[in-house]
Amino acid sequence: MSFLSAIPAIALLAMLPVLASLRRMPVAGVREIALGCVLSAASAAALTVATAMQAPIAAMFGYAGLVVTLFFVLRGLQRFFALSMPTPLFLVLAFSSGVVGFIIALGGNGSAAAAIIVVAGVTALPLLILGLAAANRWPKEMPVIQVVIIGSVVVVFTALAHILGPSSHFTAERSGSPGFILFDFLVVTMQALCLPLVFIAVILTMQARIIAALRAAIARDGLTGALSRGALMEEGEQIFAECLTRRRPAAFLLLDLDFFKQINDQYGHACGDMALAHFADTVSTFLAGRGVLGRIGGEEFGIVLPDHTEEQAKALAEEICRIVRETPAGRSHQRIRLTVSIGIAAATAHETIADVMIRADLALYDSKADGRDRCTIARDRRIDSSARALAAAAAQLREARAGRPELRHSA
Repeated sequence: MSFLSAIPAIALLAMLPVLASLRRMPVAGVREIALGCVLSAASAAALTVATAMQAPIAAMFGYAGLVVTLFFVLRGLQRFFALSMPTPLFLVLAFSSGVVGFIIALGGNGSAAAAIIVVAGVTALPLLILGLAAANRWPKEMPVIQVVIIGSVVVVFTALAHILGPSSHFTAERSGSPGFILFDFLVVTMQALCLPLVFIAVILTMQARIIAALRAAIARDGLTGALSRGALMEEGEQIFAECLTRRRPAAFLLLDLDFFKQINDQYGHACGDMALAHFADTVSTFLAGRGVLGRIGGEEFGIVLPDHTEEQAKALAEEICRIVRETPAGRSHQRIRLTVSIGIAAATAHETIADVMIRADLALYDSKADGRDRCTIARDRRIDSSARALAAAAAQLREARAGRPELRHSA
């Protein structure tokens, strides 16, 4: 028995460095889970000592620590999942879980209630682990998953309190029937593996949340909050493939702020950054989920529009031009007027998003050449090496025009 009690204590102590590293991450609830892990390790150690030395006082400290552990685990999960449940409720759940376990344990280990609560705890343990694993994969089912997790935690700790209770000597005075052998096996397994498995599941869930947050941060432009170029192209490729497979239209808009270099030169790069963030926020608010906005680089942005024909995309682009024109950046004492030029290209079969972007880039150059603050639909062009070179030259020429006023009307 002492050896079995030592297994969770050693395993839980081995998890403390991992939890300590997670505390430096911006994830709510890590501190409470770490405290719960420390308390559970201490509780397991106290029970080991109590069993080896037959010290009832040490055992009582172990049982009390287990109840407090349950409270910290529930409190950590409350913060992690942003539950609206009040903290006192978790204190009541933790206390009542321990009390129920002790009452059943004192009532005798051979009762039907004893068997039911142990089997319930063994059944709730995989539900708890599966619920934590599902928490990051099915956000729409989060309310149900949260209920499953909280309920499973309470049942698991109630079963532990019962198994570790004063009258719980399941391995002694048992008959050799298969039912008793299976029951004893479940008890021993739960004694040795329950606490480590609970904390492993919690740690893996938190790590998954951290990785998902890091991926989301990488996919976003730090200044404007729009998707990064790589994320935009990846999502755009998926949107185009889905639309073309279902014979639905899709379009791409390439947006370029006019005379942006002059904004940087006249107002400073800080105001230029503010103008970019303002522009992205204005366009994103206007889109309201109708398209996906990303920053391609500098003052160039792209929008992927599912279920939009060229005509519908042009109407939306004209509205973007108008809203940007009528919504200057900055505060009342320093307003920076912005305009945007847009190139429009529709997705066609056997084209990659890079090909669509090249045609939109050529159409954007036409918008710049025609006076800026307007949108142009891409003409049918064959995308070959010369078209790619022309698109690159057009981007360079736009940058040169923005920096040299004498070139603005040369085309």
